[in-house]
Amino acid sequence: MKLNFFGCCWAALALVLWMSHSIVSAQSAERQAWELQKTGVTASLRGLSVVDSNTAWSSGSGGTVIKTGDGGKTWKDVSVVDAGDLDFRDIHAFDSQTAVILSAGQPARVYRTEDGGANWQLQFEHPDEKSFFDALSFFDKQHGIAMSDPVDNRVLLIETLDGGKTWAELPAQRRPVKQRGEAGFAASGTNMRVVGDSVFIALGGAEKDQAETSSRIVFSNDRAKAWQQAVVPMPRNPSSGIFSMVFVDPQTAVVVGGDYLNQQERDGTAACSQDGGKTWSRPGKLPRGYRSGVAAGRQDGHTILIAVGPAGTDVSLDLGQSWQAAADQGFHAVQFTPDGKRAWASGADGTIGRWNGKPVFHSK
Repeated sequence: MKLNFFGCCWAALALVLWMSHSIVSAQSAERQAWELQKTGVTASLRGLSVVDSNTAWSSGSGGTVIKTGDGGKTWKDVSVVDAGDLDFRDIHAFDSQTAVILSAGQPARVYRTEDGGANWQLQFEHPDEKSFFDALSFFDKQHGIAMSDPVDNRVLLIETLDGGKTWAELPAQRRPVKQRGEAGFAASGTNMRVVGDSVFIALGGAEKDQAETSSRIVFSNDRAKAWQQAVVPMPRNPSSGIFSMVFVDPQTAVVVGGDYLNQQERDGTAACSQDGGKTWSRPGKLPRGYRSGVAAGRQDGHTILIAVGPAGTDVSLDLGQSWQAAADQGFHAVQFTPDGKRAWASGADGTIGRWNGKPVFHSK
């Protein structure tokens, strides 16, 4: 009996030590995947614009805008004065001094700064209370476009031809017609992307009690003059659809999404295209659940895709055909530097993380 008793004790102790080692190893690996940075703010950060390896901007709730000029060692609060009721869901930065921000909800506004955020100028306010802007993109330093949920049965689009100083609503004939219940998701500012002269808008959503087996991407190859559509095998209901897209190159694209009210559901969380976004297919292995942002970069000479959501991070090393867990740290948005070598992610409670290139953490 004594031998069996002590044997059980040793076995229990060994199990405890193994579990402790596993927890510490997992925590250490997760720290390797994301290096969390001190921002000094508590806002929900959904807008993210990475200029280079040193300069990045992020925006979010409570009129918040922050920026770094030293690779994330320090972040400076450059929030818009008297804009505490606004939620800046997207931001586009041209450099360390010039940026444009877009608010979701009401009032629907666009601001611009030329002095690093010391001063912001209100450049546009949409008069229709039904407008709800989701994303902002630029073809070049002068020509930009922003999209809102549909108004009067068409996706609402505004454009600028002078770098964001002035904006005008596109006429109805240049705006895509919506299908029943369709809308965009202002989750990371990346449900719209521009590639050359093409613009792609990913949609989802539905009316109450409506559920569809697929979602749509509407796209234009001539800077929003004429539109086509592509069917994506990702279900949509009032809380699900496509939330983010990225182009690895002009032919290879990946979208992520899912159901933000059922974040552990894997079905409908990603799709891939190999023909420039015209046709889409489901990956063999999907991300672990709802993902609101996706970005593409380079790691060890290979393409890496990072998908983030509030409940975790997944990576793909085969152009989105299969996904594996990278971290349980959650974010709303993710973006690489233009050279693809460094990435940042932004999330809830003022969280900013810098990717360090070691996707080794795996969780169940």
